[in-house]
Amino acid sequence: MMIITDTASDILESEAAELNIKLAPLDIAFGDVHCSRNTPEMLTEFYRLLTTSEEFPKTSQPAPEAWLALFREAQENNENVLVLTMTSEISGTHDSACMAAQLSGYGDHIAVVDTRQAIISQCIVVHYAVKLRDEGKTLAEMVPLIEKFRNRVHVCGIVGTLTYLRKGGRIPASVATIGNLLKIKPTIGIEDGELVSPAKAKGTAAAKKIIWKQLEEADLDPEWPVYFPYTSDRDAAEKLRDETVERFGLDVENTLFHQVSGTIGAHLGPGAFGFAYVEKEQ
Repeated sequence: MMIITDTASDILESEAAELNIKLAPLDIAFGDVHCSRNTPEMLTEFYRLLTTSEEFPKTSQPAPEAWLALFREAQENNENVLVLTMTSEISGTHDSACMAAQLSGYGDHIAVVDTRQAIISQCIVVHYAVKLRDEGKTLAEMVPLIEKFRNRVHVCGIVGTLTYLRKGGRIPASVATIGNLLKIKPTIGIEDGELVSPAKAKGTAAAKKIIWKQLEEADLDPEWPVYFPYTSDRDAAEKLRDETVERFGLDVENTLFHQVSGTIGAHLGPGAFGFAYVEKEQ
């Protein structure tokens, strides 16, 4: 079985090779400079350009031709295909994959699933799908299990500055200016497939208390790590990890760091960090 996800999952190319999955790239461009590959070197370059370029990066979903090339490869190998896309509430990537599946002439062997997630939470759903595939589940068996599992995955974080939400058109310039002056740190997460900012705090310490409240109310599944995603400031993520481990008595060996790529990182900005986790099945 071929499993495909898009690069909004933040899965590095090296990780994709280890998982035996394919990546469909979303294009990220600063003018004529493209940062579309998920490699450590390109992530470093992306965040350098994000803070130095006068242009805000433009992102575009994978073209139907990119999907079709992967579908043709699967057909040549007589493989079923599972496509796991970033949430359709944020991007047209899901619609693009569905359109390509219909055009491929191989649609009966392709399942396109909206993960209702992005960044690390999408990555977690992909890892779950790989686990099911490696256990020998069929495509028909996997789809309902994934659609159920995706609701157990949660991600929340803290945005370091409002500047990039303004540049991306998410908030007005006046709000960003005043918020930065007051050192407002909005929390951010994905709920029902949408990128949301449920609360705003004055300062990082207050923002941490807000996101920790979400973890206090969660019934963590110990079979899954607690992930600590970050955009470009790993030190901030490491500090949050250490504080969270101490506060909740977590097993530090069951925690992982993961860098956010440009698709969502462009809007979060260079100073964003947070955590993601899986709740037990109810």
